[in-house]
Amino acid sequence: MHLTGKVQSDLTSFSKRSPVIRPTKAPRTWIMVADHRIARIFEKSGKGLEAIGEAIPDLMPKPEINNDSMGRTVSAGDGNLHSKYEPRMNESQQENLAFIHQISDWLDKAVWQDAFDRIVIIAAPKTLGNLRSVLKREVHARIVAEIDKDLTKLDVSALQNELKKIIWF
Repeated sequence: MHLTGKVQSDLTSFSKRSPVIRPTKAPRTWIMVADHRIARIFEKSGKGLEAIGEAIPDLMPKPEINNDSMGRTVSAGDGNLHSKYEPRMNESQQENLAFIHQISDWLDKAVWQDAFDRIVIIAAPKTLGNLRSVLKREVHARIVAEIDKDLTKLDVSALQNELKKIIWF
């Protein structure tokens, strides 16, 4: 997975809180908007959303054709041999799941480095389902909302307006 923006560097910079005069500190809330091609990460601040980074999947090398991908031959009982295709996970599904696992591992690392207190996950329905199944318990504990919509193509202001319709933004 390739990271850009503020999240590309060490996540401990997010865990350093500035001194606050008030006795309570505002929770640091991240918003992750993802699909199978990109994960955009925002931080909620007093003035709205601030883009802090993006993650895109690494390109996986194309596997060579082998017996596993060719299927097998079976007899139909009439003496003729037929090719029987065994459905397997195609390359794009493998790449999508690999990206989901990379996001999950990165979020787990961010939790252990105390980079955020709460997170809102907005993802395309299939991506959200896959992500739910691989996120660690520590990350699940910090999720405050999950939204099953593909909002990756929205700019920051449009995303903020959409969030106002759905949740407390």
